Amino acid sequence: MSNWHPELIPITREEDYYTHYLGETENGILFFGYDTFVFPNGFSSGNWEDERLEYALVYLFDKKGNPIETKYKYAGKTSEIQPGKTNQLLEELIAELGKLEFKDIEVKPFKTEIDGIDFGLIPNDEIQMIELQPSSTIAFSEPWDGEYYT
Repeated sequence: MSNWHPELIPITREEDYYTHYLGETENGILFFGYDTFVFPNGFSSGNWEDERLEYALVYLFDKKGNPIETKYKYAGKTSEIQPGKTNQLLEELIAELGKLEFKDIEVKPFKTEIDGIDFGLIPNDEIQMIELQPSSTIAFSEPWDGEYYT
């Protein structure tokens, strides 16, 4: 346990929301899949759709919550892809996992780099939250009950 967060972060599955693709594969691998975006050079006053990059990701963890692999697909710039493309890529990544049980999981915070960008469940010491990065889509904090904040 760190000074402010537990070693394992509980994550509650919420169907049709940010933690919809959460659970365990038939062979005991935990997974967390979602789609996200990032502004790699920050957000300027230009056309945001030309600056925003879209990704589909699935994080894999062993039974003890240790990160073991990140699978991802880069969808493209928002301006260059059809609506629903990122979700389609996410569903393809999830399908590759085989037979699944959707359920709550507990995993360790981690960080991985993709295309020079930090992704993962990353501790933010300043605000004492574990943030799903990039874009701080959701965050976890006390009372560490699996619920998240948007």
